[in-house]
Amino acid sequence: MNLFVRNFIQKYQRVLRKSKPENLLKLLSAIEYTEAILEITAEKLFGKVFKWLIVFVTQLTKCIIKLQLLIFHKTGIQPTPSLFNFGSLIESKKNGQSDQKGEGFFVLKHSGRTVRTIKNSPVSLEKRDWSVPTMENSMTKTENQNTHFDPSSDKMRFLAELIYILRPICHITSMLIFKPKSWIQYAVAFSMDSTSLFLMNGTNKLSKEQKEELRRRTIALLYYLIRSPFYEFYSSSLIKLILALIEQHIIGTKFLIKYIKEYIPYWQSIYNYCWTA
Repeated sequence: MNLFVRNFIQKYQRVLRKSKPENLLKLLSAIEYTEAILEITAEKLFGKVFKWLIVFVTQLTKCIIKLQLLIFHKTGIQPTPSLFNFGSLIESKKNGQSDQKGEGFFVLKHSGRTVRTIKNSPVSLEKRDWSVPTMENSMTKTENQNTHFDPSSDKMRFLAELIYILRPICHITSMLIFKPKSWIQYAVAFSMDSTSLFLMNGTNKLSKEQKEELRRRTIALLYYLIRSPFYEFYSSSLIKLILALIEQHIIGTKFLIKYIKEYIPYWQSIYNYCWTA
C-alpha cells in the first residue's frame, strides 16, 4: 500500500512539473471570470446547498492551481490573472531571472568594449536605448530594477503567499461549521489576509506586477467594512448616513445612491471574498 501511494505521488508530481504555467494561468483566469456566474446560476436552478457545493469546488480548484504555480513553477506572489495579459507574470519571472544573471551584455576580451546582447534588446525600435552600455550603468540598473520573488529564497514570503492561497478554503470551512454571518468566519478571513500582508514585509525585491498585486490586496481589506456581521453591527448606519448626505447635497445622485443601497445586500449574498475586482 505504501509503495502504491509513493508511486502515485511521484507520477502526479511529474504531471504537475510538465504542465505549462501559461495553461494553468489560462484556466485560473477562466475560473476567476466565471465563478460568480456559476454560483448565481447554481442557486437559482438547484438551491443553496448546490450553490455552496459549487463555491467549495471552485475555490478548491483555484487553490490547487495556485499551489501548483507557487511550489512547482516558482511564480511567487501571484497577481490577479487576466485573460488578456496572463503572460506578463511568466515574462516578469524570466526577465527577473535573466537580470540577476547579468545576461544583458558582455565584454569583448581584446578591446574591452561592452556589447548588448540581441536576446535582451527590445523588439520595438522606439523602446531601444542606442547608448553604449557600461558596466557601471548595467550594475546600477540591475540593482535598481525590480526582481522576481522566488519562493525558494524567501521562506517568510512563501509562508505569506501560502496563507493567502489557503484562506478561501479555511474561510468556507468556517462558514459551513459556524454560521455565514458569525464573527468566527469573519475573523478567520480577516486574520489570514492581514497576516499574509504582514509577513510580506513590504514591496522590496518585487516585480512591478507583484507590487500592484500587494497594493490591490491592501485596498481589498476595505471590503471587510461591508461584510457581515461587521456591516450589520457597525458600518451599516455610517454608510447609510454618508449616502444620504451625498444624495441631499449633490444633485443628480439620487438614482445612483438608490441602486447602491439595493446592491449592497445582494452583493453580500454572493461569495465575494475571492473576487478579483
